[in-house]
Amino acid sequence: MGDTLSKYVDEIINVTDSKNGPKIITIAPNYNSGEVDSSLDRFTLIPKLLEDSKEKLKSKDYKTYLSLLQRASNLGSGLAAEKLGYLYLHGFQDDSFSTNINEFIISPNYELSADYYFSALKIIKFINYVSWDMNLLLDVLIGLTELYRFHFNRENDIELWDNGLTILKEFETILNELQFIKFQTHENNQIRNAIRIHILFILALTYELDQNYIDAMNVYNDCEKIGLTTISPSADTLIKKSHTRYRLLENDLNKKTPKVLPICVECSFEPKDKREAWKLLICPKCQSVACCTRQCLQLHIVNDH
Repeated sequence: MGDTLSKYVDEIINVTDSKNGPKIITIAPNYNSGEVDSSLDRFTLIPKLLEDSKEKLKSKDYKTYLSLLQRASNLGSGLAAEKLGYLYLHGFQDDSFSTNINEFIISPNYELSADYYFSALKIIKFINYVSWDMNLLLDVLIGLTELYRFHFNRENDIELWDNGLTILKEFETILNELQFIKFQTHENNQIRNAIRIHILFILALTYELDQNYIDAMNVYNDCEKIGLTTISPSADTLIKKSHTRYRLLENDLNKKTPKVLPICVECSFEPKDKREAWKLLICPKCQSVACCTRQCLQLHIVNDH
């Protein structure tokens, strides 16, 4: 998929400063919107490319529209990278060009979509969080969540999947830092919650697909604890789905758990709650006792079997 777009992809553009060598023009919210100090000549290119891309879209010059977005993304625009991620995720159709609902002017390409979304995250992470555009970050996470839920395959796309998880975990760490939370306005903290819900849902989904059901339940529960945001329908939907997935996994585990006394037969360890009880190891030989660790299980097998 996405072959239609391949001929529109530009080579990466480097901006060179004669004194300091190659540079990447970074982004901040004012660069995205075009509100740039006119004295900063080298920062005016990105907003101009973004503005020109809007005009090309209006005039239906789609080839140039894509080219301009790609140039802006290559120069360090997180907004352009997010727009490209969205385009490659959903594709683009123009009814005036064709009446065929299955004909795309821009075809979906999920791998390219992921590449652009992850590029947007790397660009955002590159700058100080004081200048983060939280709405932009949420848009990126909404797109990535859709990719992980509906278009990625855990086995076939494992490298892409895991590389993305590494980036998402880095953002989860930053979003939980006390200094970051203190800096945010009330509205931004609501957006922060919505972003965390998307990240946690992807992590829980990964654990579930890897059959690490206890970890999956723990993260689904963490996701649910954040609560409804009231500002992000997509995040609020994931809260409800987290609740459903937790209950389904809980029921499945209850059915699969052998009916044995939930106390370690060797050291008498007694779980405090269901989650700890599910971690007990059932003796594969007698199926009638539980052990808290592999060491205890081995002792039981040696001594009693």
